[in-house]
Amino acid sequence: MLTSDLLRVRRKGGRVLPRYLRGDDAELAKTLAKDFVRILGSSVGRSRDEIEAALDAVPVPADARLVGDGLRKVLDGQCTWTVPPGVDPEEIRREVFLAAAKAHRALDVRSEFERDRVLAELAPRLEKTPAEIDAALYADLRENERLEAFRPIGPEALLERYDLGLAQAVLLKATRVTIRVTGEGPDRYRRLFRAARFHGLLHVVEGSPAEGYTITLDGPWSLFDAVQKYGLRLAMFLPQVLAFRSFHVHAELAWGKAKTRAVLEITPEDSLVSHIAEAPSTGPDLDAFKQAFERLGSEWTVADNEHVFALPGEIACVPDLVFRNETTGEEVFLEAFGFWSRQAVWQRIELVRKGFPARFLLAVGKQLRVSEEVLGEDEAGEIYVYRATMSPRALLERLRRKG
Repeated sequence: MLTSDLLRVRRKGGRVLPRYLRGDDAELAKTLAKDFVRILGSSVGRSRDEIEAALDAVPVPADARLVGDGLRKVLDGQCTWTVPPGVDPEEIRREVFLAAAKAHRALDVRSEFERDRVLAELAPRLEKTPAEIDAALYADLRENERLEAFRPIGPEALLERYDLGLAQAVLLKATRVTIRVTGEGPDRYRRLFRAARFHGLLHVVEGSPAEGYTITLDGPWSLFDAVQKYGLRLAMFLPQVLAFRSFHVHAELAWGKAKTRAVLEITPEDSLVSHIAEAPSTGPDLDAFKQAFERLGSEWTVADNEHVFALPGEIACVPDLVFRNETTGEEVFLEAFGFWSRQAVWQRIELVRKGFPARFLLAVGKQLRVSEEVLGEDEAGEIYVYRATMSPRALLERLRRKG
């Protein structure tokens, strides 16, 4: 993904229009891409500083500097950087600084500090030559990192990654994002909803499989904190949307230093390419929970939920997990609200009160300040408040309570 200093956009009225690589820009970018890829492909084992110098030597027209820098940013994601094997710069620095401090304390008024002597005395103990110690002292600085591996990428694919990265960078300025998706089967919709939850996005789903769905997401600039982290999650979600045949992304932006209101639109006409093969299922926390629950060896099993509940005229509900009683066949659905806002929890509570068609558990993080007594015993839903992580044993007790 590109950074804000690499954005190439133009303004038209209240719209922000990314300058995707098209026409002459695309041809120039392909030429630069070939040179950059060739240099990186032949530079495994060299330092980042050396490689940057070689990349800087590629002639780039002044008016195309942002294009060149953007391509290099994308290519950096194809690189694996490391420090030389067997080197621990922090440990070596500690040993050298301790030895240097000891040498300084031993100096008299007529003596001078001898750096080379300190390194020579340390060499036998560290089993390295003085030159190797000197090189290792700051081997973990960015400019001294070594290129361990480079994953080759063709010019066309690189330009596609650039255009996607440009759109993602603009989304980092969003306050609200509305996504309309249509013309797909239920399974594809479910994967999209799971992806929104996997990335920890605050969202509301409305619609049905027949008419399509509208997903409304909070943007990073609608939050009070964790703006950068949330923005990255939103950017990583975009490729999931691009995999649809029919979609429309409408992002409200806080643009520029003055944070003026602007709009970004993304449709299939922009020809952005998604390079993902499959949407994720559940997040790592739920994966760990499922494994721990199965280890209890109870009469209940747990799996990723595949069902979308959409009461007429109401917000759609896509629970995370479904528990099945192997003896009775009963199903209980669970939706976890760890990262969500209190408003989202209350929307789900109201949905349950209106008559949810299945037994439902709402797992709510304690920080959202929702009481377990909000839903009564005669209602289909039940609230489970947890602290840091959900307890499989506590969930099992609740399943058995009404099972």
